[in-house]
Amino acid sequence: MKVRQHFKYRRSLLYIVGLNTLALGTVLFACGKLGVSALVSVPQVLSLFLPITLGEATTIIFVTLVAFELLMLRKWQWQVVAQLALAFIFGWIVDFYGLRVGLEKISLTMLWEQVLVTCLAIVFTSLGIFMMVKADFVLIPPDGVVNVVSAKLRVTFGKIKLRFDLTMIIISIILSLIFLKHIAAIGIGTVLAVLLVGQLINFWEYLFVAHEATHEF
Repeated sequence: MKVRQHFKYRRSLLYIVGLNTLALGTVLFACGKLGVSALVSVPQVLSLFLPITLGEATTIIFVTLVAFELLMLRKWQWQVVAQLALAFIFGWIVDFYGLRVGLEKISLTMLWEQVLVTCLAIVFTSLGIFMMVKADFVLIPPDGVVNVVSAKLRVTFGKIKLRFDLTMIIISIILSLIFLKHIAAIGIGTVLAVLLVGQLINFWEYLFVAHEATHEF
């Protein structure tokens, strides 16, 4: 019993740390100004032409995605409903780092500073996703949608994930052109995120497996 409780405690801690790491990565993308990840590209654009914060915009999009999941499933599942609470919590954490900690107020004038912060954002995003997946609790709504669609269409998660990310990027570009008259939130940072986040998640998995194998002997 004690072993089981200890394992549950470790998973909970891993999930909380992962959630905060992912939120921090989200804010760092916005700070770098070289383009955000597909995960928050639409919220980032919305926050630029609507009187709402990045965290609030993220919550709105995440809640919309959860509603889409429920429509596809046509039934209530606690794992999906729990994503509603997660949408508000994640949005709050994003604004905590961005506004209360003040990361969004940091002005990066040099290109090397923007590149460094964007690289940190990619690392934090990949690490946050990895930890949350390993904790195996509630999926964030974007991944939840991908999971439901892949199950419905019987297509691999990775393929649907790529299509979902491309869809988010296209929507962001369209919204930018309509309301801002120029492309915003999408840039080299977005491209790097698409190319590197998945690879880094595989790298963290490799390190985790190697660590577990070492401690077995």
